[in-house]
Amino acid sequence: MSRMNVKKKMELSYVMESYWDMLPKEIKDYIVELKTSQETIDKKLERLYQEKKDFGQLHAKWGLGPIEVERHEKCSVCHHQHLRAVHGFYLDEYHVMQKIFLGFDLKQAMSRVHHVKSFL
Repeated sequence: MSRMNVKKKMELSYVMESYWDMLPKEIKDYIVELKTSQETIDKKLERLYQEKKDFGQLHAKWGLGPIEVERHEKCSVCHHQHLRAVHGFYLDEYHVMQKIFLGFDLKQAMSRVHHVKSFL
């Protein structure tokens, strides 16, 4: 091979090297860490969006009054330790706002709404 061909080949290999490969290791690590953090944030946002959507569906299905999602240590209904309880409010025959337990999470509350409403 002539010197000219070797020089062209070296220039071509430098051009074909990706920008990622040219970055220092510290910057690569930082970029990978940022990407991982962003994926975590995206998952949390997706869960939050889904919870907001489920809450809206539950509120529409309940239809008798507000919905309350409590985060506490001891449930006043069953006296067991829970992280969360979902309650629905309704007006009784004396027009007094009453609170009724619907479930321990939004999905359980959705499945129990029809059953609970049948007793009111």
